Amino acid sequence: MIEGIHHIGIAVRDVETVAAFLKEMFDAEFISDNRLETDEFLSRMMRIGDSVLELLEPRGEGGLIERFLDQRGEGIHHYGLRTDDLADVLKRCDDKGLRVLGRRFIHPKSAHGMLIEIFD
Repeated sequence: MIEGIHHIGIAVRDVETVAAFLKEMFDAEFISDNRLETDEFLSRMMRIGDSVLELLEPRGEGGLIERFLDQRGEGIHHYGLRTDDLADVLKRCDDKGLRVLGRRFIHPKSAHGMLIEIFD
């Protein structure tokens, strides 16, 4: 079942600018071993107290995060939930007819406008 929130993904124009703000205001720190860079985006995780934010910066033209920022501006992109049984969550999604992307994301049209990422 779902154990809690793993992280909240935030779409930003510039990871370093937002990270500096979060550090100054809330003593946030990068999680050093957690960096992902693709052709479409850069992902950096930051810890604030017991919580984790994923900062997502666009890379390249027309990518996933770039389109999100163009349409909605900076802000919450997705919620990451932690589970102890990914197969059960995916089966429940299938049973309910929810659209799942990449066996990890529940599509916003199936989840009241929320993009939900599932972690095991």
